[in-house]
Amino acid sequence: MLPELRQRLLREMDSLPIYDIHTHISAGSAFAKTLADLVGYHYYTELTNSAEYRPDFHLGAGPEDLVRQVVERLPLVTNTVQYDWLMVIGEEFLGIRRHEWSAGDWGQLLERAQRTMAEPGYGESVLSKARIRRIYMTNQPDDNLACIDRGLFVPCLRVDGFVFEMDKQAERQRLERASGRAVASSADYEAAVAAVFDRFAAYGMAYAAISTIPNLRTRSVASEEAEGILRRALAGERLDDVTRGDWAAYAMNVVAANCRRVRKPFHLMVGVRRGAYARGVGGQDLFDSLNSLAGYDHLFNEYWDVRFPVSVLSDTTGLELAASCWMRHNLYPSGHWWYGNSPTDIARELRRRLDIVPLGKIIAYYSDAYHAEYILPKFRMYRYELASALAERMERSEEHPNMVPLSFAEALDIAEALLVRNPCSLFEGG
Repeated sequence: MLPELRQRLLREMDSLPIYDIHTHISAGSAFAKTLADLVGYHYYTELTNSAEYRPDFHLGAGPEDLVRQVVERLPLVTNTVQYDWLMVIGEEFLGIRRHEWSAGDWGQLLERAQRTMAEPGYGESVLSKARIRRIYMTNQPDDNLACIDRGLFVPCLRVDGFVFEMDKQAERQRLERASGRAVASSADYEAAVAAVFDRFAAYGMAYAAISTIPNLRTRSVASEEAEGILRRALAGERLDDVTRGDWAAYAMNVVAANCRRVRKPFHLMVGVRRGAYARGVGGQDLFDSLNSLAGYDHLFNEYWDVRFPVSVLSDTTGLELAASCWMRHNLYPSGHWWYGNSPTDIARELRRRLDIVPLGKIIAYYSDAYHAEYILPKFRMYRYELASALAERMERSEEHPNMVPLSFAEALDIAEALLVRNPCSLFEGG
């Protein structure tokens, strides 16, 4: 009975539109131009570099060399879910069957893919086959938003530089360029950040977003304290970790206050340990399993009227996130991020969230993709786990002494809430 229920649910979910609420897709280059754009996705460079290390493998190589190096080593990673994503892209969009990847003729694969990608209407076919309704972007403060197709693309303001990089001249200049204001004091900084928020809000931004360091501690920081830190940075002084943490705490308050002012969520992606692996190819970052959300208590309490979608990386933090979303009205579990983006982890976290988090708060999934071709296989992976969880829930409800029987229509309604209604309500106001 379970496989049949799962397949019925999957068929219905396939007809739902995709709202991909976090990507790194650019409106100007949403679709791959060559096979190198696809196999150059950091998952593949990381996996193949890990499977067979070669000191000469680097991302500065031309498209042909990049494709050769990855495709030659694809047979070493056929057990991975990332390999499955690539096979789906080949079958659905490029006309490349699975067995053709293992033939070793990377030059022919490169040529065939490029020929297909150059065909008129290729991008439209990707959108149509995947039923992609909306793609949320990751935008830097000085990005040009005037020419984007706002029916498809939604700008989202990335604020990492405001919080972690203001001691670097290049990031201060980016903020000045984006805001049209000089930054020589904490008051200037606050005005510049507000100007950027106003510009993004005028273009229909969905949210502000940040990828934070492990165990960030938020607290109230006076503008006078921040002023002293900024003046030291402007003087060229190298700031120690404690001082950088003080600035980050101050800046998190500034960003959250602007989210409150323009009535937009603040999307937190919590706990990346940057630069953990110096010999990484396309990826050097890992997570810290000792990371905790406790350091965000000030932020969540002080800005009780700001909505915080939150993504985490480890299973221990996953439980903490689910419990926090149960307890706090302004926290929302958002997607299954990065190292948690695998069927095993999705299955665990999804069931946990369905058990204890109010249904209207769960944001199902996002692709984190750099090209639109990856949206379909990633969402298929999530939908399978969602269909499995709901089918199990239907069967359990028939015999569990505490549960009211869950009908097929009710299970499908849960799927639509997670995949469509909740992201629309949180990020599009409708």
